Amino acid sequence: MHGSLLGLAVAVMMLVCFQGSGLCVAWRVFPRESLGIRLLVGSVLGSAAFHWFPALAAFVFGFTLWAHLAALLAAMACGGAALAYGSKRQAPAAPLPALGRSVLGQKLIFLVPLLWLFYCLLVWRSFVWEDGRIYSSQGTFGDMPMHLSFITSLANQRAFPPDYSILPGTRLSYPFLSDSVSASLYLLGAPLRWAYCLPMWLAGGQVFLGAWVFLGTLMDRRRRGAAAWILFFFNGGLGLIYFLGGPPEQFTRIFTGYYQTPTNLFDENIRWVNVVVDMLLPQRATLFGWAMLFTCLFLLYRAAFQHQPGYFVPAGVLAGALPMVHTHSFLALGLVCGAWLTGTLVRRAKLEKPVVLGAKLLIVLGLGIMSLLAARLTPNQKNSPLMLLAACGGLALWAGAVGLLALRAFRRGDGRWLLLTWGRFLLTVCLLAAPQLFTWTFRQVGGGSMVRGHFGWLVGDDPYLWFYLKNLGLAAVLGLAGLLCANKKAFAKYCPALAIWFLAEFVEFQPNDYDNNKLLYVGFLFLCAASAEVLCEGFAKVRFLCREPAYYTAAVGVVLAVLSLPAGLTMAREYVSRYELFGVGALELCRFLEENTPADAVILTDQRHNNEVASLAGRSIVCGSPAYLYYHGLNYGEAEQALRKMYETPEKNRELFWEYGVDYVMVSDFEADSYQVDAEGLARLFPCVFDDGARQLFRVTGPQRAGK
Repeated sequence: MHGSLLGLAVAVMMLVCFQGSGLCVAWRVFPRESLGIRLLVGSVLGSAAFHWFPALAAFVFGFTLWAHLAALLAAMACGGAALAYGSKRQAPAAPLPALGRSVLGQKLIFLVPLLWLFYCLLVWRSFVWEDGRIYSSQGTFGDMPMHLSFITSLANQRAFPPDYSILPGTRLSYPFLSDSVSASLYLLGAPLRWAYCLPMWLAGGQVFLGAWVFLGTLMDRRRRGAAAWILFFFNGGLGLIYFLGGPPEQFTRIFTGYYQTPTNLFDENIRWVNVVVDMLLPQRATLFGWAMLFTCLFLLYRAAFQHQPGYFVPAGVLAGALPMVHTHSFLALGLVCGAWLTGTLVRRAKLEKPVVLGAKLLIVLGLGIMSLLAARLTPNQKNSPLMLLAACGGLALWAGAVGLLALRAFRRGDGRWLLLTWGRFLLTVCLLAAPQLFTWTFRQVGGGSMVRGHFGWLVGDDPYLWFYLKNLGLAAVLGLAGLLCANKKAFAKYCPALAIWFLAEFVEFQPNDYDNNKLLYVGFLFLCAASAEVLCEGFAKVRFLCREPAYYTAAVGVVLAVLSLPAGLTMAREYVSRYELFGVGALELCRFLEENTPADAVILTDQRHNNEVASLAGRSIVCGSPAYLYYHGLNYGEAEQALRKMYETPEKNRELFWEYGVDYVMVSDFEADSYQVDAEGLARLFPCVFDDGARQLFRVTGPQRAGK
């Protein structure tokens, strides 16, 4: 857990080598892009390689140092090959003063490093190791133990493909590559806290800069892209109104209560959480997925809309690497691609005007239908296979229309163009993504509880339009107006929001209703672009009323500042929050386990989510928290029942210890509170090998324990 300074240095050097390899590739593959773009794309490519190269080598060597050495050699070979055989026709190098003027010309770009530095501080404060205890922040209290269990078990047990350490014998189908990067650093000797934080700092910078670059390119104007960037990362609706009025405690509970913030207030059905605090901080898969997704969207936009067909293959490589980093991002990207491909085919068929007009009419009609369904459907009807059927029907109609447009393109002589652009992209994605989907994703989806029909995300009993108005605030109104007022070119760029929202409102891809926001936020990114477009355009039309151009900028800034206030309060709450995650004695127990038990030992504990045995020692436990297992669609009922039997009647159920491969049994206050533990029966069966007065550890003995 503690690692060493040398181990940290080795881990950092490994990270730097992969980043350098990615930069070499980007330098040669994108010779005409600016220095900043190549730095961003190269960094993302290096991170993608650090996700995948050790994992691929682990199929041969296990998740060991040998696998990482092989991965490092492969990364260096890629970088060297790019330098040797890549394009030598580089863009003329701009002098440093010119580069400085170019950066300073983007007057709002200082927001990117400022938000990144604040995010790095939040990450560091979310994992505080102090006085024999480990503390987390509010946002990470629930999720961090699970991610730590993936990190430590992969680094310590080194089996590949890995199983769930919180449900041994079950293939880990969660997109675990978001945690394998930290497992790699931990394996190389970095302290656990540094191994956890370092990749998140890097990915956070890639997310913020990637979104800035993509939105600026998408909107063709840097200031409007900056406005969309602010609306996205400082998102918040009307939740602040629930904290105004009354005694001071009504407002100050933002900083003292547990999840009592303007962007996350369950009692009032405020569920559109802040992107930075409640998504990028606790949701590591979302963080690393967006780091790749936003750069992939930039490359794909350049390829499809700015006549750079050579970018389709690099975009396909990043897209194909996404499923086991963040499956929701992969699905969202698929919908974006479908929408942009449709727009491209419609434009080449010269059908833009009627199609865009029809789409706008469908938006208005769809909002009316959604509102009516939300008011009329019962809860059972909202959770129905009919919703899944409706979504499949809509997607089938869309696919049929795309097929007809593609057939028309072939007949018009555009078939070769289609195959060399979108065809190459699709082929690249399929070749890379299909093995991941069949090895991991479809196994979990095949369980039957992952994909199901459900209407209206978390609308609940609220009127449909009111729910989204109070959650998204003015951004929802502006985004809708932006789509309805957009010209045909702008509509083609922003229309992915409609495809994503349609699917996410009728189909859920995890048992937890809330988790569909991982899809919705990608649609919200495009909605923010439409919002910024209409906001800036609206002020521009009344700009003649302002005597100075600065007044226009100030007016837009004031509106954005007001819209960002709920997010600012939520971020402040996250900064001051502090919750004990692992108490006194937990670290000493884990140190004993690391020094005296096999790495693949199975420990019997209760089902608390903050389980130090799984999270810190990296050992497997019989059955982890239902808060994790249920929402991953796993069947844990039998293990949960066996757990109780082994604690409460161990002498009558001794065979269960052999059946579940239990090596050690832990008894502490947690177990005593969860079960009627027969400590005397356990003591008669097994010897106690650890006792600190608060925790006892019994070693399971018997003929089947001899191998361990």
